[in-house]
Amino acid sequence: MSDENEPTLETTERIARGVIAVREGHGANCSSIGSVIDTLFAAAVVGGALFTAIAAALAREEVRIVGTPGPTSTSTSTSTSTSTPTSTPAD
Repeated sequence: MSDENEPTLETTERIARGVIAVREGHGANCSSIGSVIDTLFAAAVVGGALFTAIAAALAREEVRIVGTPGPTSTSTSTSTSTSTPTSTPAD
């Protein structure tokens, strides 16, 4: 009793005449771009990581002082401001 999925001798000979090469490996016999998507994705991730590392290594940050300097805690400050009265006395 023969299996339905088993190819006949004629089919096997026809396939053997048309096959030029059989490649081994992940997606080796696929000729579409789908077989290299994982490789392209990995290359993009590694390239992005390298770009980020190089950009971080070459970056220089400019230091800016914004605003006016306030009083320091080590200096002794004397009050030179005059206080204004909250109410004026009646004349």
